[in-house]
Amino acid sequence: MRIEPQSKFSCDDVEKIVRGRQKIELSSQVREKVDLSRQVVENLARGDKAIYGINTGFGRLSQVRISKDQLSELQVNLLRSHSSGLGAPMSVLDVKRLTFLRILGLSKARSGISWPLLKRHLDYYNRELSPLVPMQGSVGASGDLAPLAHFGLTFMGEGYFMCDEKKEAAAKVLKREKLSPLRIGPKEGLSLTNGTQFSLSLALSVLARWRHLRPWIEAAAALSVESFRATNQVFDPKIHDLKSHPFQKIVAKRIFDLLKNSSHMKSHEACELVQDPYSFRCIPQVMGPAYALIQQAESLLEDELNSVSDNPLVFYESQEIRSAGHFHAQSVSFASDLMSLAMISVGNLIERRIDQLVNPTSDRLPAFLASSPGLESGLMIVQTLAAALASENKTMGFPASADSIPTNANQEDHVSMAPNAARKASFILENLRKILASEFVCAARAGVIESTRSGKSFAPGIQSLLRWLGEKRPELFRSGDRVFSEDLQSLDRLIQEEECPV
Repeated sequence: MRIEPQSKFSCDDVEKIVRGRQKIELSSQVREKVDLSRQVVENLARGDKAIYGINTGFGRLSQVRISKDQLSELQVNLLRSHSSGLGAPMSVLDVKRLTFLRILGLSKARSGISWPLLKRHLDYYNRELSPLVPMQGSVGASGDLAPLAHFGLTFMGEGYFMCDEKKEAAAKVLKREKLSPLRIGPKEGLSLTNGTQFSLSLALSVLARWRHLRPWIEAAAALSVESFRATNQVFDPKIHDLKSHPFQKIVAKRIFDLLKNSSHMKSHEACELVQDPYSFRCIPQVMGPAYALIQQAESLLEDELNSVSDNPLVFYESQEIRSAGHFHAQSVSFASDLMSLAMISVGNLIERRIDQLVNPTSDRLPAFLASSPGLESGLMIVQTLAAALASENKTMGFPASADSIPTNANQEDHVSMAPNAARKASFILENLRKILASEFVCAARAGVIESTRSGKSFAPGIQSLLRWLGEKRPELFRSGDRVFSEDLQSLDRLIQEEECPV
């Protein structure tokens, strides 16, 4: 796959590319423009005019002039001093995405780096080399400084790579790969650190995992509706045509279609259950706006991944360098917080359905779905688990984007907190998937109980789902008490690894 200076990608495009094994290359036009941009930097570096980050210090130290014979040392010192991150390393997949995003941004030729440095990014990507990038240390403004500095160190043969889940010295890895350490020239250290791609990679990972999870969430909701003897009529598209929310209509139709041709549903047309709890009746009204928030987040992330993210910026057309604030990751921070808010709300809704399925006060199913309530506790504590996870997510509900803390002696006096927002969204998504696994455990058992008791067949879509679950995880359909954490862990892995079958 070839990248041009004007190349644009969707969030889905990025995920398909980095999860695949396709090699990427840069067009001759990228090489031409990168060389033009680099020439501007080198010409100005030879002059006497003060230019931020080329012959001055950084941040509050920008008033300090640097002599011409120290311009490379300035950049090397930047990478070393800014490599102050801590915490667990980014996953290999997240680093691969980060590398692709770096290539995409630098190929727009506004950073003034040399062609060999950009080409080395390409070597990393195509050889699947993964620099060790710590997860903590960035506030998401002036670039993701600490994480990207650790990434940048490796170009000089310093720092570490992750190889088979172990860290290995960069010098050793480069030697094995027959790649010589690079000399970092004027502005290059700054360009290696002044980007939003660390935060962006983490946020895009959340978006991709949410997309995988979404059909599972809808399938579990439909299974719960069927198993709880709730009505499918509240999902009728003609009802939702009265609302102008497109995602509400999408959710309603999806669940309505999954519940089509259910003789079990028809048997309740004249029953005494006049209305269902909101956690069943209002599924489209809650999930629809959640989907809309995530679509807005996706739009913000897509705009950012197709943008230049550096400072200062090189305009080779006019032979000038201009300072601005394109390193600020507020868009990524907002996007991550939007996803968090949406996922917290969906998790709350699921937890409430779990409670309705097991709660003896509903009078629809045996107490806690136990075969012998009292002697057995059934799925009582599975609901407690879901409640704990939903509550944990709610404690993470404060938007990271609402926070800011001055850094660098007040030079960087407003920061985005995008890394915190993205890491928090990832944590919330992991909990949401576990809450969803809890719903499947409860809804599957309730489905067996209800279909056996009523003698009526469920909708073909739900029957297909239950058959598939029975083949993949037969333990879900066994009665009696047991160590349910094993069922939950098994189902959590299944949801992670498999596409939703309906």
